[in-house]
Parts: sequence; structure tokens; C-alpha cells
Amino acid sequence: MHIGAYAVLVCIMLYGLFSYLNSYTLHGEELAVPNIRGYHISEVEHLLANESLGFVVVDSIYVEKVGGGMVMEQIPDSGFLVKMDRKIYLTLSAYQAPKIPLPNLKFDDRRNVIAQLRAIGFKVDSISYIPSECVDCLEFIEIRGKRIPPGTKLDIGTSLALVLGGGKSDQFVPIPYLGGMSMADALETTKQAGLKISVMVLDAEFTASDSLNAFVYKQIPAPTNNPSAYLGSPIQLFFTTDDNKRPEIPIVDEPQDTLQ
Repeated sequence: MHIGAYAVLVCIMLYGLFSYLNSYTLHGEELAVPNIRGYHISEVEHLLANESLGFVVVDSIYVEKVGGGMVMEQIPDSGFLVKMDRKIYLTLSAYQAPKIPLPNLKFDDRRNVIAQLRAIGFKVDSISYIPSECVDCLEFIEIRGKRIPPGTKLDIGTSLALVLGGGKSDQFVPIPYLGGMSMADALETTKQAGLKISVMVLDAEFTASDSLNAFVYKQIPAPTNNPSAYLGSPIQLFFTTDDNKRPEIPIVDEPQDTLQ
């Protein structure tokens, strides 16, 4: 009888303990985490309060063309089941672009300079050449005509103008065929070839959306396979949106005066 009484008492105590623990930990009461990406931080508290959840801002990152204070990442992700009063950890978009020191790339070759600057968040806007002992290597960097010394802290995404050495002797490079290329592709191809675009002629008034569809239908000088232009030489490009003017790919064994 004593053993039976003790057994009943133990069962009652265990039942009470488990009931308390279930109530304390909200056992079986789980909530689905809502998707709060894209909301401003000022909206988050209200959104999560309706779900009996809290939040903590743990980090911020700079995202170009995104205003500051927007939720970019959340942990746990939307759809996860969590207990009430759980904290959601947020990463927000930064209000200001971070500053990055300009690296010292003097005398590095053109391709390496462009690759390194783009890798750390800068943009290469243009390339020009000056007489120099080095050939196709970086002499200095400019912003709107002002020379920028290495170590200067600039906003991420800043556009830079590279000034490269053209060598003491006459150096010639081939002129690439640019017919049919978009504006962006023509700019990049010309830059990589060691040349620069001096004039861009539009055959009509383009709207912003039209310019995305514009392509090169003529270039001066014409394309050549053999080195025929000084390093850094200018090229004139003519753009259109008229498909009837789209050029055929020519054979460019010998230099030509014009490209129809």
C-alpha cells in the first residue's frame, strides 16, 4: 500500500512538472516567420508585433540604388516555425555608401588595374594615354580631370578615369569591329582594345528606352586585323535604332576608309 501511494504521488508530481514545462516553453504553439524583406525598419516593429515576434538589427550592407534602412536579410527565413517572442535577426541596407581607399596600382598593366578596381567596387569610366616609358600601364587616376592620389577614400561605386602610359616609341594596335554592338558593349570593347571613343553620333533623337536598343552602324576609322592605330587613338561611332541599317560583318584583312 505504501509503495502504491508513493507511485501515485510520483505520477502526480511528474504530470504537474511536465504541464508546467509545456506551459513555460509554449510547447506546440509555433508561428510561421513572415517575410519582411523589402520593408523599412520603421515598419518592422508593427509587422512583427502582430505575430508576437521581436527583432534585432545585427548588420548593415550597402546596396546601390536601395534606400537606407530597408530589410535585406532575415534569420530565421520566412516560413520557418518558431516559438512566440522569438527574435528575428535583421540585416539592413546602409544609409550611406562606405568609403574605400584607392589602391596604389601605379605601373600595373591595364587589364589588372581594371579588374582590381572593379573587384573592390569602383567603376572605370574612361581611359586615356600620355607619353611614358611604360606601355599600357597605369600612370595615375582622375575624377573629372582632378588627379586622385592612392589611399584617398572614395564612395563605393565611384567612376574613375584611368590615365595610362602610351610608351615612348610609336605603338600601334588593331581597330576592333564594333558594327551591331550596343552602346555599352562598344564602350567596353573599345576600352579593352586600348582606344577611346571621341564622338558618338545618333541618327535620331533617342529616348532613354530607345538608347538601350541602339547599335553601331558605322565607325571611323574602319576595323583592321593588323595594328594600324596609335595606342589611345580616338574612334567615332554612329548609332541607330533602325534595323535596316544593321551592318553585315565585313572581312577586315586590309584597312578600309569607311564602314557602311
